[in-house]
Amino acid sequence: MALQDSLDKIINPLIKNLIAKKSVTDKDLNDVLNITIQKVVHSINALAITLFSLGKDDRIHFTKVYYSSVLYEGDEELGKAFKEKKEEMEQVTLDKDKGIVGKVISSGKSYFCQDAKCDPNFYSQIDGKTGFETKSMMTVPLKVDDKVIGAIQVLNKFGDEGITHFAEDDLAFLEEVSNYSAKIINKVNFPDTEFSETELASYVAKLTKHTFLDLSTDFEVDKALMNIITPEHYKRYPIFPLKKISGKDLKVVMENPLEYQQIDSWEIATGYKAKEIIVSTKSGIRKVIDDFLNSIGEGQSSGMGDVASAVGEQYAAEHEVEVLDVGDAVNEESAPIIKLANQIIEDAFFKGASDIHVEPFEKEVVIRFRIDGVCQEVLKLPSRSSRALTARFKIMASLNIAEKRLPQDGRIKFKQFTKKNIDIELRVSIAPLIWGEKICMRILDISGSLLGLAQMGYSEHNEKIYKELIKKPYGMILHVGPTGSGKTSTLYAAINEINKPDINIQTAEDPVEFMLKGVNQMQMKREIGLTFSSALRCFLRQDPDVILVGEIRDLETAEIAIEAALTGHLLFSTLHTNDAATTVTRFIEMGIEPFLVSGTVLGVCAQRLLRRLCKKCKKPVDVSREIREKYKVPDDVQFYGAVGCEKCNDTGYKGRIGVHELMTLNDVLRDAINKKSPSEVINKIAIENNMISLFDDGMGKAREGITSLDEVFTRLMEKE
Repeated sequence: MALQDSLDKIINPLIKNLIAKKSVTDKDLNDVLNITIQKVVHSINALAITLFSLGKDDRIHFTKVYYSSVLYEGDEELGKAFKEKKEEMEQVTLDKDKGIVGKVISSGKSYFCQDAKCDPNFYSQIDGKTGFETKSMMTVPLKVDDKVIGAIQVLNKFGDEGITHFAEDDLAFLEEVSNYSAKIINKVNFPDTEFSETELASYVAKLTKHTFLDLSTDFEVDKALMNIITPEHYKRYPIFPLKKISGKDLKVVMENPLEYQQIDSWEIATGYKAKEIIVSTKSGIRKVIDDFLNSIGEGQSSGMGDVASAVGEQYAAEHEVEVLDVGDAVNEESAPIIKLANQIIEDAFFKGASDIHVEPFEKEVVIRFRIDGVCQEVLKLPSRSSRALTARFKIMASLNIAEKRLPQDGRIKFKQFTKKNIDIELRVSIAPLIWGEKICMRILDISGSLLGLAQMGYSEHNEKIYKELIKKPYGMILHVGPTGSGKTSTLYAAINEINKPDINIQTAEDPVEFMLKGVNQMQMKREIGLTFSSALRCFLRQDPDVILVGEIRDLETAEIAIEAALTGHLLFSTLHTNDAATTVTRFIEMGIEPFLVSGTVLGVCAQRLLRRLCKKCKKPVDVSREIREKYKVPDDVQFYGAVGCEKCNDTGYKGRIGVHELMTLNDVLRDAINKKSPSEVINKIAIENNMISLFDDGMGKAREGITSLDEVFTRLMEKE
């Protein structure tokens, strides 16, 4: 097994080069020769092997000489002598017509010699040079089409039970090795040598000891078996099941059986095991998969452009984003519109978008995705497509398609509308505008695992303080910031951190975005009077330990929240304020007495999300002396900037990270609050009390190379 693993490490890069149609180097040739020798040695037990090549000088060259360790095992001096003899022999050349090798190269036919001494064609002088007595011998030509380029010769079998002569089966094996090795050896000397795809796949199979399957013959897939893998996995991995072996074990077809990372990813994604691998051509595998997907209505197209092309013809190539035509007869029940609506959602999900915007204008409908906090235009449709597409999304969200004058809110459970393994929900908001109804859909990945506090982006300083806060038995912890700043995700992470069987946690949310195991969650319904304030009143009679209120919007909710915090409950909530200091003054402006605010609030966490620099393409940038001096940044601190590559969709950023301003109350701050001090004073006291401002936390992440200075300066406001 160890030998096969080491061979695989040699073979795999060679196969990747061949599949990618790259040139084969001298190193590749050396690898092929070593692999060929190893395979022969361990299959037919030859004591010596020589690979010959016909050189440009028309002479026979000893390209590779190998002596089995059996000849010198345990004798270090003898082993050294054989090594020197090997190196010496690899410098030897022969006349084209000399000996059995010359005969094989001239005739292009194999030669089987059971007793070399009695064979008139044996060139005995070679034994004199090598000091090796030849007994039995097999020599086979290396041929490319009808051209002989060399030969492989094996000498003296070292077999079990005293067997010392080669058999017909050994000759057949050697001829097989020669057949699939010759062309790759020839490609080094003649780079223009072409492999057909079938030849390449067959060579890969032979080299890796796998079976080759020609899918161009009369081949029929087992559709019932194919259906156990989701269409999305077929699009991602060029692997399909051929036979069920047992349980989760499958016989599968793929191009390169040494692509272990791809196999592991496929097994994790599908839940099945690739127990046995069959090799075939890339185009053959792709055709089988595409034919199957088309037969179930899940064609290979993976972009909205392809789907929308089914709706109509592409036009206006001069636009920077795609613009597509739609037929007049298309409506919300038309197959192309249904497919287009699904594809918009699928593409947004796979691109990591948080929101989808469908925006009607006078002459077009614009589709935009918000990715990493930034809206990106991805598609344009003619204006007459707006009504059908809007109606389709309304149907999916169970909304009134006849109502076009009033705003509507709904929810789409996407797995009800797709065969693909995409378990997401979308919070849908529809607003009537001048040119039609705009749709905004927030993507909620309910299948994804919730992130912990460690993934929220807290600095070590802030994380330690925050973890101490959420362990308090009572009081109020507030998260503030604009929409889309990650408040909900942080609240869920905090709840998960403290969620234990001995704690009763109740939440009032609008909407409930994620289902939390062991947590009692309530969805607000304002149309029937179920508001945050009424939910809070109910909770206080439900024996809670911890309460989460989605948002404190009014005086009534604020008063009940204060009451809950005063009566022995730990309460989490959010407000729409810009920083921590402004939050406490906002409560006072609502009408809450200052002493109630100072007596209940444990801490306020203001937060924003900054885009992470793409790890693959970020590059060091120079920073002016003025900035370094202003922010006291040493010269040895390296900042990085955005570049853009395929991985980050040419934006230079991939993903987002939180920045935080965590204010905890002490006696000095409580005194300032009780005196109704302005937010500027409260902020100054908080910073003196070891609070790190949003801007400074962002600068810290820029220093670490997580984000760029441009992102910090653009999205965070520095307080003078």
